[in-house]
Amino acid sequence: MIDYSPYSNYVESIIQSGNLTSFKSHPNYNYMLEHVSKVQGDEYLYFIKLMTNITEDEIKEFCALNDSIGNPKKDEFGSIIASPSSLRYILHSYLIIKHLLNLNLPSIDIVEIGGGYGGLCLAIHHFSEKYGIKINSYTIIDLPSITKLQGMYLNSVAPSLKVNFVDATSFGEGITKQNTFLVSNYCFSEISGDFQKKYIDTLFSKVSHGFMAWNMIPTYYFGFEFKEELEYPKTGDFNRYIYF
Repeated sequence: MIDYSPYSNYVESIIQSGNLTSFKSHPNYNYMLEHVSKVQGDEYLYFIKLMTNITEDEIKEFCALNDSIGNPKKDEFGSIIASPSSLRYILHSYLIIKHLLNLNLPSIDIVEIGGGYGGLCLAIHHFSEKYGIKINSYTIIDLPSITKLQGMYLNSVAPSLKVNFVDATSFGEGITKQNTFLVSNYCFSEISGDFQKKYIDTLFSKVSHGFMAWNMIPTYYFGFEFKEELEYPKTGDFNRYIYF
């Protein structure tokens, strides 16, 4: 199991100080997030260019926005200078948007289990308009201190963005909207089996479709028939993209 205590303690210190200046480059944060390598960044960029019509200028625009707060480690990708994690957020946001389009869901409420600092939320909102997706509401379920960081971050980088935050210890009990679209980016499969079951029992009855970047454990039936494909680029033995 992953030890979350250095991460959560460091996030608490950010909340107390109100200082977002360099959190993305701190070792107590990097072992959880913002640790995509330069080699993986090259691969994410390759798939963005192979699979999408997102232009280089649009890639630069998002990366400049997401990298403007927190002083992440940046690498050069040709004319693009960016955090490799920002490139991953672009690819994953595209996979989610493409799935919404394939499902003919141009208007949707999204619930994300575990939101990091809000990077995927930012990317989905940033590119949704390009593809004609209307996000009616976006809710992130996470631990209270982490949602405070997400609120601080998103308010700093995109103050007009409206995001709801729900305490993870409720396991989605406070979610009232039905037929929501579930997103989990390396979170649901990382938490304990007991917590997974609580999410299945409490939240998943309100979900109709979703996308998960799955890791740590083999996939299993969680209440929905799903399609899975090997993660690309591959960053772990069990890593899959799950569509349902």
